[in-house]
Amino acid sequence: MAPGQDGFSRGRIITPGTPAQLGAFGLFPPSKSQERILTPTTQRLTVKAADDVLWVGFAELCGGRMSTADYLALAEDYDAWVIDGVPSPTVESAAGSASAWQRFSDVVDVLYDRDITLFLVGHGPLDWGLAGDPARDPKHPSGSRQTSAPTVDMARIASRLSLLGRVEAPEPFEEVEAGGS
Repeated sequence: MAPGQDGFSRGRIITPGTPAQLGAFGLFPPSKSQERILTPTTQRLTVKAADDVLWVGFAELCGGRMSTADYLALAEDYDAWVIDGVPSPTVESAAGSASAWQRFSDVVDVLYDRDITLFLVGHGPLDWGLAGDPARDPKHPSGSRQTSAPTVDMARIASRLSLLGRVEAPEPFEEVEAGGS
């Protein structure tokens, strides 16, 4: 662990983000009444904030026109960030466009440099190492998959996020309702 990165390394990558998984870290999705519209510099951002925790969706944070200056301004006010709805970096999606992944890389860099605790919540798999190296992805034959994110950015993200612990639920199972079926 890098010296001075105790706050950042307290964070976790949590999939799929069940109430029990989040609750184990004292995280409870904020209520609608905690929703705020912030304007860190020139862009508006809808977040949910409680005390010193910023809770924001990946699409809101990275899918628009936010800049590093916005992330730096937000980092001044919040000691911990929860980014939910993080798309799998190994699967093509509109939320995971190249520009969104570049913004996400910028967010991770800011939080790492400021030693801010980061919790990432997604339905998974959230493995940036595989996204940056198709040959290591067991689900895709080498070279047959296109990624929407630049490999260099994914390698950088993977390097920073390797400091975070992982909390992953076992394989999903089907629930049977009390009435049968």
